[in-house]
Amino acid sequence: MQTTLEDYTVEIPKMVGMPIIPVVLTPDDRVMQDSTPMMEWFEQEYSQKASIPEDTRLAWLMWLIEEFSDEYMVRFAMRTRWGTQASQQTLSARIARGFAYGHPTETVNLVSHGILERQSGFNKALGIDTPEDCNSVDNQLLDLLAILDEHLCEFSYLLGNRPSLADFALFGPLWAHGFNDPWSAEILEVNAPQVCNWLQEMANLGDKRGLLGREEFGHWLDLEAALPETLIKLVTFIARTYLPQALGYREAMINQQENFTTTIYGIETQLPRFDYRAGTFAELQQRFVDLSPNDQSWLESSLATTGLFPDMMADEIKRNPHFDALTPPFVSNPEQNKLAYKGE
Repeated sequence: MQTTLEDYTVEIPKMVGMPIIPVVLTPDDRVMQDSTPMMEWFEQEYSQKASIPEDTRLAWLMWLIEEFSDEYMVRFAMRTRWGTQASQQTLSARIARGFAYGHPTETVNLVSHGILERQSGFNKALGIDTPEDCNSVDNQLLDLLAILDEHLCEFSYLLGNRPSLADFALFGPLWAHGFNDPWSAEILEVNAPQVCNWLQEMANLGDKRGLLGREEFGHWLDLEAALPETLIKLVTFIARTYLPQALGYREAMINQQENFTTTIYGIETQLPRFDYRAGTFAELQQRFVDLSPNDQSWLESSLATTGLFPDMMADEIKRNPHFDALTPPFVSNPEQNKLAYKGE
C-alpha cells in the first residue's frame, strides 16, 4: 500500500520506532522492517523459486552486491533525484501527492516543500555537498552503468541466468531513483540500454501476459569455470566505492568520531558517523567468516585483482551493539529498533 503522510509520521513510528519504509504487516499482526532480513525470511518461507544460490561462494558474492546496493547506491540515488532543479521540483511534488492523497492542494504544496527541504539536507550526510564530490559520483554512476551494461549483454541477470537477491537489491535504486526519475532516466537510456531492458524485465517478473514476464529461468553461474570478467569489474568497483566507506563507518563507530574522511574513487570524501552501516558491514564480514576455509580461499584467489581483499577482512569484526537486541526481520521493540538505525 502507498504510504500516506499519517502512516509515515504517526503509525509507522509507533510500529518500528521511526518513519521508514518498507514495512510489512503479517496476518498474525507481526511487524516486519528492513528489506535485507525481510528478503531472507521470505526466501526461507517460500523456497519454491530460490533467489539465493546454493553455491555458498556465489551466495556470498550476492550478499556483497546486495550490501553495496543498500548502503552505497543511495549516493547515486540522492544525487540524481535531488541534483538538479528540474528533478527537485518534479520529485518533491510527485512524492507529496502520494503522501498527501485525499488532502487539499495547499497541504500537498506544504508537504512538497517539506520533502524538498528534508531530502536536500542529506547531501552532506552522503558526501555529495561539494562540486568535486558531485563530479566524482556522476562519473562513478557512468562507470557502474558501463560495467552492468556489458555484463547484462552476456547474462540475463547478475549471477547468471536466473534472478537473485542481488538483482532485486540493485533493481530497487536503479528503478525507483533511476529509470523513473527525469534526469537519471536520460542517463540510463543513453548510456545503458541493456540495463534498461533488465530493469523493465525485473519490473514485470511473473506477469504472464508478455515475454518479459518470464516464470522459467536458467542456471546460476558455474563457478568451476572462471568468474566472468564483468563480474570481476563489478567487484572492483565495489572495492573502490563501498569498501572504503564501510571501513570508515566501522572506525568512526569504534572511535566514537562524529565524522571521518576516506578516499572513494580517488577523491577524499568526508562523511558523518552512521553506526547502522557499520553494523551491516559487520554482518557481511560475518557471512564471510561463516564460509568454509576452501570457499574463503577460492574467493580471495578469484578476486585477488579487485582490491577487495585483504582490507575487507583485515581487522576483527566489530558489531553494532544495538543489533544484538533486534529480532530481524520482526520488530519486537520499536525503541531498540530506532537505536539500531539512528544511534543514541
